[in-house]
Amino acid sequence: MPAKGREGSSAPAEGRPGTAKKPPVWVDATGLFSALPVEAGVGDIFVGGNPVVVQEGEALTHCSAETKSPCAGLQAAGKKEMDARGSADKTRLEFTLYTFRTEEEASRAMKDLAEQQRKSSAEDGTPSKPLTVDSGADETDAIQDGDRSHVVMRIGAVVAHVDASGAERGNVEHAAKVQVARVKSVAAGINPDR
Repeated sequence: MPAKGREGSSAPAEGRPGTAKKPPVWVDATGLFSALPVEAGVGDIFVGGNPVVVQEGEALTHCSAETKSPCAGLQAAGKKEMDARGSADKTRLEFTLYTFRTEEEASRAMKDLAEQQRKSSAEDGTPSKPLTVDSGADETDAIQDGDRSHVVMRIGAVVAHVDASGAERGNVEHAAKVQVARVKSVAAGINPDR
């Protein structure tokens, strides 16, 4: 006879398979290379250089400068820049990733980075406006400042920043979704380029 109050319960009992906590999304320094977008994944009009990944002191210096915070728990940082082909179009995308030890450390850095983007916008004399972006990240904070958009996201223990100049809102959202999908793929051990 089932225990009282447990009849028909489909919830797994503690200690049984299916109850393990899902590990957070986390990417190591090597994985950052693969997690940064490639031009073909964002749009065939883009060209760019190779991604750059740094660790330890250099990563901490970059993160602290961007967030104006200590970036506690930072493991590595990576960046990839892309420009639209041709001289008539000034569209530019910059993708930056920071990987942290924990989701909590990433969340704090993500909030600090988003706040710095707002402050920078106000200091330039053009207050930013909130921008709604459906990125698929755990947390997203996006702003628009003239023709420039900043999308700051947290995907598990990874912070992603998409800085888009001259791009339409739909293209900014697409770039953010591509970035989130690549981080999740790499964290799951899947090659995002296959």
